[in-house]
This record gives sequence, C-alpha cells and structure tokens, in this order.
Amino acid sequence: MLSSAILAVLTLLEQFIPLLGTSAATTTLIDGIINALTQLMPFIVNEISTVYASVKNIIDLLNNTGTMTPTQIATLQQLDQQVDAAWAAVLPQIDPDNPANKGTPAGDPGTA
Repeated sequence: MLSSAILAVLTLLEQFIPLLGTSAATTTLIDGIINALTQLMPFIVNEISTVYASVKNIIDLLNNTGTMTPTQIATLQQLDQQVDAAWAAVLPQIDPDNPANKGTPAGDPGTA
C-alpha cells in the first residue's frame, strides 16, 4: 500500500517536471521537488525495488532542466547516490539470476 502511494506521488512529479519553465519560479519549484524527494527518501529506500525507475527518471528530468543552481545539483547528486546504494543493496535479493534466489531444481530432493 505504501509503495503504491509513493509511486503515485513520484509519477505525478515525473509528469510535472517537463512543464517547468525557465523563470525564477522554476528554481523554487525545483527546490520543492528536491525537498519532497528528500522527505520521501526513507520510504523510497524501503520500497526501492518498486520505485527505483521513477526516482531515477525524476533525477534525470531535473538534471536536464538546465535551470538548477549548484546547490540543487549537489543535493540531487546526493539523492542519486542514496538511491543507487539502496538499489545495489536490494539487487542481490531480487535478481532472478542469483543462485540464492532459485528454487530447488526439479528432481533434486535437496538436503534434509
């Protein structure tokens, strides 16, 4: 339930970012988006397997606005590193090619 709520907010942000202009108000809007991501980060980390792509898309969209301040860029880079670290931590658990995630092969009774 929590992951779907976070995903809904992230999807809304993804749709909103391309509408940002280049006015002085854009800087304030970007601050708001970065602040929202910062506040959501504990939940994003907990739900990273579900929301990773959305967060990375938001970060990419913001990076491509061309209107960010150096402080915003630095904060966004920190958030990006946190997201990548959370993804790297969960990837072995969800990777279908990880031998630890594969079931017992058919015909192999396993060890008892």
